[in-house]
Amino acid sequence: MNNLTLLLVCQAVTTLGLMVFVPIMPLYIATLEQMDAAGAAHWSSLALAAPAVGTLCFAPYVGKCCDRFGYKRMLLTSLAVFTVSMLLMALSPGVHGFMLGRLLQGISTIGVVLTAFIGYVSDDTLRGRSLGLQESAIACGALAGPLLGGMMLDYWSLKPLLLTSAVLTGVAGGLLWTQLSEPRKVAGISALPFSGLRTVLGDSNLRNWMLAACFIQAAAFAFVNVFALYLTARFPAAEAMASKIGFLHALGWLATMLAAPLWGRLNDRGEPRRYFAFAAMGCALSSGLLILIDQIWIVALLRITQGACYAALMQSVLLACSRQLPISAYGYVTGLSRSFMVVGQLVGPLLILFLLPFLSPIDLIWPVAVLFFAGGLLVFSDRTARFSFAELKK
Repeated sequence: MNNLTLLLVCQAVTTLGLMVFVPIMPLYIATLEQMDAAGAAHWSSLALAAPAVGTLCFAPYVGKCCDRFGYKRMLLTSLAVFTVSMLLMALSPGVHGFMLGRLLQGISTIGVVLTAFIGYVSDDTLRGRSLGLQESAIACGALAGPLLGGMMLDYWSLKPLLLTSAVLTGVAGGLLWTQLSEPRKVAGISALPFSGLRTVLGDSNLRNWMLAACFIQAAAFAFVNVFALYLTARFPAAEAMASKIGFLHALGWLATMLAAPLWGRLNDRGEPRRYFAFAAMGCALSSGLLILIDQIWIVALLRITQGACYAALMQSVLLACSRQLPISAYGYVTGLSRSFMVVGQLVGPLLILFLLPFLSPIDLIWPVAVLFFAGGLLVFSDRTARFSFAELKK
C-alpha cells in the first residue's frame, strides 16, 4: 500500500471515532448525568467546543514539528494520544471525565497531521484530487459514525462502540508503523518568503481565506449542535429520534463522500475561490430552508444538498493557501489553517450556547445559515485576489 492509501484509511478510522456521538451529543450527555434538556444542551455545546481548545493551542507547533522532525513520527504520536482520548471517553462514568477525553482529543491534532501529510506527499498538479479524496475518507468515517452511534444509543449503549473505535485506531497505528514511509524533505525553505502567522495576517487574500474558513467551521459545528434540537422540536412525536438524527447526518456525509473527489478535480483545473463561494451559498440556502420544512423527507433532501456543497469548502481553503505558500513549510501552513478553523469550531457551539435563551430550537437554524453566507461572501468579494489570479493566468 502506498502512503496516500494508508493515510486515507487512517483518516476514515479516526473520523469514525470522532463522529460516532457528535451528532447526538445532547442525547448522549443526558445518559451520563441526570439533567434536563437545557442542561444537556449546555454541556453538549461545551463538549463540541472542547477539542478546539487543544487544537488551537497545539496545531501550529505540531505542523512545524512535522516539517522539522518528520511526518511519520508526528503522526504516530498523534495517534497514540487520540487512542488514549477515545479510551477515556468510553470508560468515564460521568461528564467531567468525558470532557477531559474531548479536550485530549483536540490536543492530539490528528486531523492536522493527516492533512499536512496528505498534502505534502501529493504532486502539485494533483493536490486538489488528494484533498478531495481525504474529504471523502472523512465523510466515509462520518457517515458510519452517526448511523451506528444513533442506533447504539437507542437500542443498547454507546460505550462498546467507542471502545471498538479506540481498538481500531490502535490497529491503524500499528499498520502505519510498519508500512508507512517518511516522505523526502524539500530543501530550500530559508530561501522562501514565509514567516508563519505574520505572513498570513499580512496578506489580505490569505487573511480572507482564513476568516472564511473560521466562519464555515463555526457554521458547521453550530449546525451539529442545533440539528438534534431542531428535529426534536419540529417532530416531537417521532420515535427513535437518535436513530433518525444519525441517519439524516449519514445522508449528508454520504453526499460529501461522493461529491468531494469531483470538487477536488475541479479545483485542480481552476480557481478554488469560485467553487468555495458557490458551495458556501449552497450550504446557506439548504440550511435556511429548514425553517420552512415540516416533512422529514424534505429535511433529508436538504441534508444531501448541504453535504454535497460542504464537500468543497475545507479542501478549497487548504488548496488555495498551499498554492501561495512554500511546500517545504506545508506542515506549518496546515497547522495555521487548522487553527483558524478550530476558532470557528469553538465559536460555533458557544454562539449557540449564548443564543439558546433567546431563540427557539427551530430559529437557531438562522445563525447557521448566516455564517455559511458570510464565509462565501468574504471569499467571493475579494476583488484583489480575483484580479491577481487573472494576471497570474496571463
